[in-house]
Amino acid sequence: MKHTIISHLIIFLCTIAAFKNQCLAIEHIAPVAKVEVIESDLSYWLPSDSFITIKDDDREIPVLFSEYMSGSKRGIIVMLPGIEQSPLQGNGLSYLREALNDDGYDTYVIPSPGFNANADLMQDAIANTAKSESNAPRQTVISAISESALNDYKTELVARFDALYKTLALREHEHIAIVAFGNSAGLFAEYLATLPKIRVDALVTVSAQLANPNRNKHLAASLSLVSPALLDVFYSYDNPAVLHTIKDRRRWAKRNSKYDYRQRELFGQNSQQNQHYRLRKELSGFLRQL
Repeated sequence: MKHTIISHLIIFLCTIAAFKNQCLAIEHIAPVAKVEVIESDLSYWLPSDSFITIKDDDREIPVLFSEYMSGSKRGIIVMLPGIEQSPLQGNGLSYLREALNDDGYDTYVIPSPGFNANADLMQDAIANTAKSESNAPRQTVISAISESALNDYKTELVARFDALYKTLALREHEHIAIVAFGNSAGLFAEYLATLPKIRVDALVTVSAQLANPNRNKHLAASLSLVSPALLDVFYSYDNPAVLHTIKDRRRWAKRNSKYDYRQRELFGQNSQQNQHYRLRKELSGFLRQL
């Protein structure tokens, strides 16, 4: 009887030890990065000749490329998906890319860089708290995404665009436009507001925003300072970070005399098929005015 109890005890302890080791092993398995999942999907669903390779700091980055399919070429469009947004998702990006080819544009889709949402989050929270205490006793808003994370993403996004831009053989009268989505649109607008020495004829932003309240409140002013003609598109049921700044965007465009600013509302959600058609119509009409 005594040996039986000891045997059962040993088996029980071994089971607990094995379960504990298994739990520890599972706990330390990091999930696959969303960027890697998107790249894997693209390589699986699209043929290899759908991509061109650009080099940025000795790194090779695949860019989705499609030639114009109309009787004459109207220009070049560079598309910047939002953070962790796939060109294959049902968000209109894939449809818009093919539709723009039919309208006479070569299209380049730059893949979104990796995004670390927690970069220096604690340091930013401490800095914001100290700033709030020095100014006035009020409630401090701590963002889920730090400004440092947005800055890192912006640096990588601009570097990828510059690498592609250097490979484009632009003719003298050839138009080039940027179509950007979500946070990529907001960050690239910030970049263009610094007036870099690049040739861009038009910027189209779709649901432009910045996922940090301290940063997002300045986006309306940044949009009014970009030099290219600007089409600012948003949806009726868009992110609150977008909808809460819509009025200010028009006000800042008026204040800074940006007469080539246009704002369009798509009445619905960005996943609705009719909205994809409407987005194409608005974009095509805007580009024809250049």
